[in-house]
Amino acid sequence: MSYVHDNPGGTEAHGVDLIDGDAPAIRILVHGDLPTTIEHEGRTWLATGGAHDDGDDQAPPIAIYRPV
Repeated sequence: MSYVHDNPGGTEAHGVDLIDGDAPAIRILVHGDLPTTIEHEGRTWLATGGAHDDGDDQAPPIAIYRPV
């Protein structure tokens, strides 16, 4: 399931995976600049600085966030 998190900034969209242990990642789309933290479903997620590519050479890598 995908969600959209609106963030003031640019109009570009970035993919973000919220990863918590072995649970399936939650993929969201963030419009504008990537924030340091994201609030999602009552939890705070912190950017790890890591990313992975989802196989599309034309798109930016998917940023990885983990719960605080």
